[in-house]
Amino acid sequence: MHAILTFHSIDDKGSVISYSPDNFRLLLDVLEKQQIPVLDLDTLLAPGTRKGVAITFDDGMRSVYRNALPVLRDHNMPAHLFLTTDAVNSATPWPRDAADGHTFEMLNWDELAALQAGGISIECHTRTHPDMRTLTETQMQQECEQADELIGNHLGRRPRYFAYPFGYHNRKVRDFARPRYRGTVTTELRQLGDNMDSAALPRLDAYYLQSPRLIQNIDSLLLKGYLSARNILRNIKGSQCKADFD
Repeated sequence: MHAILTFHSIDDKGSVISYSPDNFRLLLDVLEKQQIPVLDLDTLLAPGTRKGVAITFDDGMRSVYRNALPVLRDHNMPAHLFLTTDAVNSATPWPRDAADGHTFEMLNWDELAALQAGGISIECHTRTHPDMRTLTETQMQQECEQADELIGNHLGRRPRYFAYPFGYHNRKVRDFARPRYRGTVTTELRQLGDNMDSAALPRLDAYYLQSPRLIQNIDSLLLKGYLSARNILRNIKGSQCKADFD
């Protein structure tokens, strides 16, 4: 297995962006048992790496600090969190336009510092979480530079990786991200492959890894077939932004 895994909130709410703490612990146990290394993105994306996963969290939910960090520490595993900086310390529940009624508490800077100290690198997910395709070059620059600067000022390290809000991107957005970040991740449901565009890296959404049976078979043909079928369906429905989208 050679993939980037995507999580949002580690909780039992049952929302489309929730992943249960029990399943999260089971997943890390299985990865460890099956000797699938959990790596930071630098190592995972290095030319010589052919096996391993990186764990990523989007947005900045407080449950990552409460429920994910202790498990990651127990396993001595790294991770990355793509942070939307306007949501930090926000009194407004996230997301602001939640259609299913589920909202989430967000991290504060002290908790983010504890995450970084615990091995979770804080990366960029813009300042306000816009659809980047709708922005001008100047607006994209402002969204990312303001977020990067704020993270650097608070945590002493500027982001090196970026996640497109909603996974939306086109050629203009990719051309903006490519020279700015070491790598940029999407929501395209695929494992990593050879000669990939650093500005359009696919990820496996943990939403499709909710079943303990699939978790136990994380590196099997069963899971690969299931994810391939889901990827095709998502492309047909237009619910993900593929790397060749313009």
